[in-house]
Parts: sequence; C-alpha cells; structure tokens
Amino acid sequence: MPESLTFEENAQQARIASVRAAVETVARSGYGKLVAFLASRTRDLSAAEDAVSEAFAAALTDWPRNGIPQNPEAWLLTVARRKLIDLFRTSDRQQPASDLLENLSIPSETSSSSEIPDERLAMLFACAHPAVDAAMHAPLMLQAVLGLDATRISSAFLISPAAMAKRLVRAKDKIRQAAIPKPAAASMKNPCSSPTSSPTCFPQSPKPSASSR
Repeated sequence: MPESLTFEENAQQARIASVRAAVETVARSGYGKLVAFLASRTRDLSAAEDAVSEAFAAALTDWPRNGIPQNPEAWLLTVARRKLIDLFRTSDRQQPASDLLENLSIPSETSSSSEIPDERLAMLFACAHPAVDAAMHAPLMLQAVLGLDATRISSAFLISPAAMAKRLVRAKDKIRQAAIPKPAAASMKNPCSSPTSSPTCFPQSPKPSASSR
C-alpha cells in the first residue's frame, strides 16, 4: 500500500491545487487584458505574449511558497513588465529601454485590478488592421485576446497546426514592423482625435451642449 502523506505534504498539495485554480481563473479573465496592455506599449505582440506566459509560469512557482497576492493581475503584470524590460535591454530594439520603462508604468500590486487599463478592444482593432492579412484577423484575435494556441485555432480553420503557427508568427511580425498598435499616449484614449487616425477607428459621439440638456 502507498505510504500516507504527512500533514505538511497534504497542506502543500492543497496550496498547489489552490494556486493552480487561481492561475486558471486569472488566465481566463485577464490573459488578454495583460497582453493588450503590454502590446499597446511595446508594439510587439509576440514579446507581450511571451512575457505574460512567463509571468504565469512564475506564479505557479512563487504563489505556493509566498501565497496568492492580493491583486493577482497586478502581480502578473509587474513580473511581465520586468521580463519585457530585460528583453529590450539585451536585444537590438529601436525603442530604448528607458522609453519602454516609462510606457509600462502600471498600478501597484495592491491597487484595484480595475485600474489596469483594459485595452482589449484596441487589441482587436490592431488584429484587424489593414496591414495584416485579412485571413489572419480572426486567428490573431483568438490567440492574442483569448490565449488559444495554434493547435486549437488551426482545428477551427481546417489547416495544420504548423501552418497556422507560421502564419501567426508572420502576422505578428507585420504588427511589430508596422508599429501596430501605436504607442500608448493621449491618442490611445481617443484614437480618432489624431489627424492621422486609423480608418478603422470609431469616432466618439459629440457631447451634448449645455443648451441642449
């Protein structure tokens, strides 16, 4: 018969199970939000996805030891931000790491997750940008916002996983080369306010004047 587990071993297993459940919950609700926030500031969707994935992997190691943070999304974003900054510092990128650091300013880990800007809608528009092959708009959205892998996406489009993976890589390269989406700035809050606004932006409805209220 197998040896019975000690109290400490049972407690550790319970902590690991609790952490896995917490990570899965945050992944379902926040993966796309985290990727969109980082991609909108780095203009590198692949790097944003990699950083967020590494942050989730770090959570599986750190949280069983130190406990689930008060704000899991902000914790993950902090880790992903550091990984992106390290990447930009050690690679030949056009955007200086100092600029990236300023662009990636984020709420503290103890702040409300609602304070992390939700830019998934902007990410959807970026995935549907005219510079990207129209056939890749939907697959990009499924991966960037929902976090589906190439295998699951390929089954819906009746092509091989390898072919879908290559097409996704090419589409993300196009996004990076064309600097889509644009850097986070005032124009990100109202993308139609710029004279060079994208043709895919939706103008905001004019606010009613005081006399018309």
